[in-house]
Amino acid sequence: MRFIFSTLALLILPGLCTGAPPEKIGSAWVYRSDSNFEFAREDLAGAIEGRGLVISYVSHAQDMLSRTAGAVEGSATVYGDAEILLFCKADLSHRLVGENPHNIVLCPYAIAVYTLAGDPETTYLSFQAPPSDNDAYQPIEELLKAIVEEATGG
Repeated sequence: MRFIFSTLALLILPGLCTGAPPEKIGSAWVYRSDSNFEFAREDLAGAIEGRGLVISYVSHAQDMLSRTAGAVEGSATVYGDAEILLFCKADLSHRLVGENPHNIVLCPYAIAVYTLAGDPETTYLSFQAPPSDNDAYQPIEELLKAIVEEATGG
């Protein structure tokens, strides 16, 4: 139901999402969304599951960082909310590891959804940029981009 209302809102209210192109920041492709964390996370999960993919694990990154902050000197709160959704697509993963069995470190695929501590109004979705010398990862990168673009309305 949320997807239907989101789609209608995007048709009726242009500019609801930032529509900004992704930025390559460090080793990540970073997208911005004007949706709050809960809606952005729901839209991301919907974009993954809508392709028939199964989210195999959700890493509650902010919870882990908060829980372990006392053990690390000088740790500051970086995120308001932060989760990482992990999933695979069997045909792409088989091709990836068939090319090189050490590519297993690139599975499962991960997309992070998070807000920064000082800016709860902007939600970010990001994924690791692929190794530049790995042609087998290109279809995975295209899949990740398509999922995030759908989730952000881009």
